[in-house]
Amino acid sequence: MMVFETMKLKMPLKIHRLLSLLAFVLALIGGVLLVVSALGGLGRLSIGSLAINGLVFLFGLGAILGGWLIYTGIRKLGGIITLLAGIVLLVLTGGAGTAVLLVIVAGVLGLVAAEMKPWWAFWR
Repeated sequence: MMVFETMKLKMPLKIHRLLSLLAFVLALIGGVLLVVSALGGLGRLSIGSLAINGLVFLFGLGAILGGWLIYTGIRKLGGIITLLAGIVLLVLTGGAGTAVLLVIVAGVLGLVAAEMKPWWAFWR
């Protein structure tokens, strides 16, 4: 009986670590897809497209950084950075592509993982 109770007490820690890992993987995949798409669009040499591709590249790197922050334990800041990068990328790319949606979901998961508390601490 005691083993079951200790497993029950440790479960919320495992859940928020699992959410953090999932958020990092989603942010990493979405960020890499955005960086690769920004680098692939450098063939067009207009000033506007270079500026947009440069911003998409930077915000893709920001999404990867935010996901890494979520995974390393700075979940609230990482979630905010990732979510803001996803919203800006949604505006920059002009639509909700797969990579942008992955980044937004990673930011939301990071914020959820930051607010997870053990079941006995919900009244605090």
